Amino acid sequence: MKKKTNSGEETIKSIRRNSAYNSSRTLVLIFCVVLGLSMLATAYWLSQNLPQNAQIAVLFITVLMGVLSGVNLFHFLHAHYDQSDALIQVAKFQERSLKHRNNALSLVEKIREEVDEENQQEQKVRAFVQDETMESIEKPSEEENQ
Repeated sequence: MKKKTNSGEETIKSIRRNSAYNSSRTLVLIFCVVLGLSMLATAYWLSQNLPQNAQIAVLFITVLMGVLSGVNLFHFLHAHYDQSDALIQVAKFQERSLKHRNNALSLVEKIREEVDEENQQEQKVRAFVQDETMESIEKPSEEENQ
């Protein structure tokens, strides 16, 4: 018999697969460093014809802008992957709650079955006692008639 797939596990796998979860954080760090260095290299190349004071100012501003843009992009992308982490946690909680719900439903079904069995036994006992009392009532009346 084929085992039923768990929707929570499938959700976790799809989130990890779609977000390239394992290598994404490392790639984000590398990309942000390369972005900052490329901005610095471009600014140095463009400022070669400027006087030395202006070249230092341009390079300083470029370093600030490169660091700020790299850090902002890094934090933005980490927030994106943290959102993926949050989705994974939601999927795990959903899986646990479904498991607990299914356990609770099976427990309720067992209790219902036990209560139904007890009710059936009580009805059988009542019917038996009622039959006995009816027989005992009918027998003396027949004997009295004779």
